[in-house]
Amino acid sequence: MSNPFPIENRAGLAEERFAPWRTLLRTQSSVKQILDWMFEHNPPLAPADLLAQDEFSHDLIVPVREGYWLVYDCT
Repeated sequence: MSNPFPIENRAGLAEERFAPWRTLLRTQSSVKQILDWMFEHNPPLAPADLLAQDEFSHDLIVPVREGYWLVYDCT
């Protein structure tokens, strides 16, 4: 199933390093799916912050391996 949400490589990773992230992110189309993925890790990943953009939109910031961060724009 194709994820209808845009996935951007803002870190400028080479395609071979970004491809696994793109594959993962295509499976996540809800906050529940993101949280389920975070809790599958041992130890579980924890969000660094949840920033309100307005009354409907939030940015969920998740630190991941290799010093990178995933930032989800949730509406």
